[in-house]
Amino acid sequence: MSMEESQSGNAEISADERHPVVRVMMPRPPRIVQSSVRCVLALMCSHAAAPYAVVRFTIHYQLQSDLEWKYALVGGVAMATGAVLARQQFLEQPAQRKWTFGVSGVLLWIAAVFVLLNVAVHSSIPGPVLGLLIAGGYLWVVWAVWAASFFRSTGIAAGSVLVGLAAVPFWSFVEAAGLRGNSQVEFVWRTPGNAVVHAPDSSVVTSPGNILWEGYLGARRDGIVRDVRLSEDWASHPPEPVWRQACGRGWSSFAVSETTLYGQEQLSTGDCVTARDLTNGELLWTTAEGRPGFRSGLGGDGPRATPLLCRINEGNSSRLMLFAVGPTGVLSCLEAVSGDVLWKTDLVDQFPGEELIHGVCGSPLIVDDLVVVAPPSHMGPCLAAFKISDGAIVWKCSSDWQASYASPALMTICEQRQIVLHAGPGILSVHPSTGLVLWQFEWTNEWDNNATQPLQVEHDRNDLFVATGYRGGLARISISRADSGGLQVTEAWTTRRTMKTKFSNMAQFGEVLVGLDNGILCGVDVRTGERCWKKGRYNFGQLLKIGEHLLVVEEGGHLRILKPDPKGDHLIGDGFPVLHRKTWGHPALIDDRLILRNDEQIVCLRLPFESD
Repeated sequence: MSMEESQSGNAEISADERHPVVRVMMPRPPRIVQSSVRCVLALMCSHAAAPYAVVRFTIHYQLQSDLEWKYALVGGVAMATGAVLARQQFLEQPAQRKWTFGVSGVLLWIAAVFVLLNVAVHSSIPGPVLGLLIAGGYLWVVWAVWAASFFRSTGIAAGSVLVGLAAVPFWSFVEAAGLRGNSQVEFVWRTPGNAVVHAPDSSVVTSPGNILWEGYLGARRDGIVRDVRLSEDWASHPPEPVWRQACGRGWSSFAVSETTLYGQEQLSTGDCVTARDLTNGELLWTTAEGRPGFRSGLGGDGPRATPLLCRINEGNSSRLMLFAVGPTGVLSCLEAVSGDVLWKTDLVDQFPGEELIHGVCGSPLIVDDLVVVAPPSHMGPCLAAFKISDGAIVWKCSSDWQASYASPALMTICEQRQIVLHAGPGILSVHPSTGLVLWQFEWTNEWDNNATQPLQVEHDRNDLFVATGYRGGLARISISRADSGGLQVTEAWTTRRTMKTKFSNMAQFGEVLVGLDNGILCGVDVRTGERCWKKGRYNFGQLLKIGEHLLVVEEGGHLRILKPDPKGDHLIGDGFPVLHRKTWGHPALIDDRLILRNDEQIVCLRLPFESD
């Protein structure tokens, strides 16, 4: 080797040494970390993501009868992803470790189901029973993720049979019956449904007698029974059951005569107006709408509005007539004696447009020779009047506001009779003879979903309380005469912090207004709108003011009596169980008899009153 070559080689070596190539090798995560991550992700897929999507898909189908394919897709992807992760983790593991993990996984699944029960489910079925049934009903979702990691083909087949058998009790004996007021899913024992209540052969009411309870919330449509006093000694003299009868689906309350109870139910023949014997609850006659029954997985099936009794004078005689609005907008005038239809009209045909999602809830109102109703069209009008005699339309409200779920009421404000309605955007008043708007005030929630009846303030009948649910709240408004001679409305106070009533009503006791604020009873100072107290979780039930007492019908079907004042609710005694599942219907009180229903039963109770 020459001197030049040697120097050149040394130079090359020196150059490499001066600029070395540095290769940094990142350390791989420990094997236990990779294993733990895969295991956790697989559990999230099998015990959370996939069950949530599958439960959402199946319950939505039960309630709404349509398929949410996006949740089916999410569930399928979650199960496939979990299965891949689980197979990577457990395929070659020892059998003892697989069994240990498998038993732990099943126990974790049962625990997850019971957590779900406490958060999102309400049911009259005992909690431990329902929890185990749901765990068995959806165990196949967990099995689909982990089966291929634990067993070969024979084991998978045998396990699939066992998992299928575990699902049978839930899917055979339990069904989702709708949502509660707080959006929890209500599960009930599966029944044959409305087919258990059949329409009877034609019959008549021999002598209906006088009207005792005109219809929705009583004669003044305010839910107040005056000049009586409930006994507070329920321990010695509790309410006495008189009769109990199965009924069809629906949330309609009652109109009552001396002998007969009138309502609306969904029977084997569809949505019907019904007459029952007041003494025992037996069906006397039914008149069907003549179209398929209204279905709503969210709010429940069947009619919502309450019929109205009215005695019509015809020369030297009179006859008792019944007016009813079905959930799909059929307005009917019937003979109260026989149920024969004198005339009927379809509000949807007369006022086309997108209908209310929960059906027509507003009950009819009689003003002079007109029957006033709230049509369901999203384009308005929110009120329309028809002749009692033949159903011909007389006027429609001059406002284009859409109706919501409240009912029209006749009030005298500023010495002038007017029809008041809490419509979608707010509350308005119209002239009874023409339908012209007298005044209006915007007060609503994010859904324009208003069901609470406006209430006139005691000792100041020109003021109204207006309440609504969700993110709504309470307002007190004042109506007065303007310089022009018309009526004007001003805001006394408003609050968005309390009295979010949803579909229950309110009652005033002196200086405190009482109502259910998102299911909890509260009292509000009528002068300022400040909350005085909040106590008593009765959920989304109903209220009836009886003298100086408040009768609370809990959403779960229990009765309670209270004596509220500005300092508190003053609960008297313990609750009295009447019905055993979701109870949204408004009660009716006839003398000492309380009529109450849910979507399965009607109950008549005799309440204890003071002897004087």
